[in-house]
Amino acid sequence: MKKRKISLKMPMGYNRPIHAAALILNIFGVLMVISGSMTSGSTPKSLVLVGVKELVFVIVSYIMMVMVARRFSLNYFRKNYAKILLLMVGMLGITLVFPAINGAKAWINLKVMTIQPSEFAKIFGILTIATFLADRNKRTSASTFDMVKKPFFIILAIFVFVVKAQHDLGSAVVIIGVAYICVLIPSHDKLTRLQKVMFILAGVGIIGLIFLDSSFGISLIEKLNIPPYMIGRFKTSSNPFLDRYGSGYQIFNGMVAMFKGGLFGMGYGNSLIKYGYLPEAHTDFILAITIEELGMIGFSVILIGYGTMLFQLVKYSFKVKKESDKVILMGTVAYIMIHFIFNIGGITALIPLTGVPLLFISKGGSSRMAIMIAIGLTQNVISRYEMGIINVKRKDQLRIKQEETKRKENLKRLTEVV
Repeated sequence: MKKRKISLKMPMGYNRPIHAAALILNIFGVLMVISGSMTSGSTPKSLVLVGVKELVFVIVSYIMMVMVARRFSLNYFRKNYAKILLLMVGMLGITLVFPAINGAKAWINLKVMTIQPSEFAKIFGILTIATFLADRNKRTSASTFDMVKKPFFIILAIFVFVVKAQHDLGSAVVIIGVAYICVLIPSHDKLTRLQKVMFILAGVGIIGLIFLDSSFGISLIEKLNIPPYMIGRFKTSSNPFLDRYGSGYQIFNGMVAMFKGGLFGMGYGNSLIKYGYLPEAHTDFILAITIEELGMIGFSVILIGYGTMLFQLVKYSFKVKKESDKVILMGTVAYIMIHFIFNIGGITALIPLTGVPLLFISKGGSSRMAIMIAIGLTQNVISRYEMGIINVKRKDQLRIKQEETKRKENLKRLTEVV
């Protein structure tokens, strides 16, 4: 029996623009993490260690992306869903054993690195919707409630656990937001009414968030049983200059950094704000450092990379036929967009700060691995679609060739008879 060789080649038919954008953003991210780590307490040795660690994460993430792109099967995921769910729950639960980091018990500390399971729960949510709601038999006798109860319960349970037990509201909102958008993708008569209601609720939610960001909304929040730090974030979002040395300290300094950057920036490594003014310079506020050092030119690199991926993913979501493939593609779009909006919105005080990282750019192995797995899933979908098109063309070419050969043979026989 031959052993299957492990290959690091992308599958045939993969999307090159997405692949290139992911690699460029990862490398750009490593460079910015190193720069963001250049503080008064850093040494050349510590910066080298930071760079090596992030490069290792990039390499591991790339290998994971390739493996998923080549070998992922939704049918296998469906058959083994219970086992994978148990693994996901176990990973989320074991975080409670480890000490809290910044008030959240969301990490598994392995000494050499930490793992944040909630990052992988975002992908799990996409695949859960693809498993239970996509490609359902149109003639099913199951009611809408019967169709959605299992995936809804699983995702809601993960959401509640991440909020209540791990105290990680940012990740929880992303998990529920990505899954929410995924539910809107499948086209089934039993889901149509629910999807219309969800569209309306999404609009109401956006209006509600805008209202809560006002002075009247904040006064209403203060009367509710909400943790003080969350109230502080709403106040800071409403007016980042209100408490610039308290709850608005990081946002104010982040905005100063971006203002100083201008078009061309102060030069790589030349940020001043990162020296004690932004404690999370290499994670949540890495965009502020990027703009301060590289200006809007540096920001445009991120925008072009994101734009390239999103355009390609949306384009293929209209091309593919299977609903599960559409869910994976649009779920990844939602995953990238929600992180982007939450991160940029938070550091510019447009929305309350959530602590959500900027994918591909911020420091963190878990978020880097998770998004690269998601990219691997989309490449798997695109590869299967493109190879299907190629196979159809080959069959058509073979059929035409066979018909041409048969025509020549018939013509030869007719000539011989004459």
